[in-house]
Amino acid sequence: MNSRLASNRLIVVSCFALALFGICTARTEARPKYKSVFEATYPEVAKKIKKVNCNLCHFGDDKKKRNHYGEALAKELKKPNVMDEKTVKEALKAIESGDCKSGKWKERLENGEAPCVCGNRDHNPNSYIARQLDRSGN
Repeated sequence: MNSRLASNRLIVVSCFALALFGICTARTEARPKYKSVFEATYPEVAKKIKKVNCNLCHFGDDKKKRNHYGEALAKELKKPNVMDEKTVKEALKAIESGDCKSGKWKERLENGEAPCVCGNRDHNPNSYIARQLDRSGN
């Protein structure tokens, strides 16, 4: 009887562990597709920036805060967590003609620069205060 109880516990614990593992891995794979497609689409930017990360589209620690480029990409994709590489690449190409306070995105990308460095939409990216806030992560 004890071996049967032990095997039932083992099965329950194993199922719980697998479910937890599945949930955790699903979250970590949510956006790397965007990063890899961006690097493949704009290799000059990837070489020059050296560390392409979430801040191409977001600012600050809260990933719900998007810069102008991120807002345009989200609008073009029309739904969150798009995993199709072709769709993401088409969306990147569709928005590259946009611009913001940072300048024209296509020109910045051709120069190997991040498309939008505005950060918070409420401040001027060229001001001293804005640059200090961006450095401190606020």
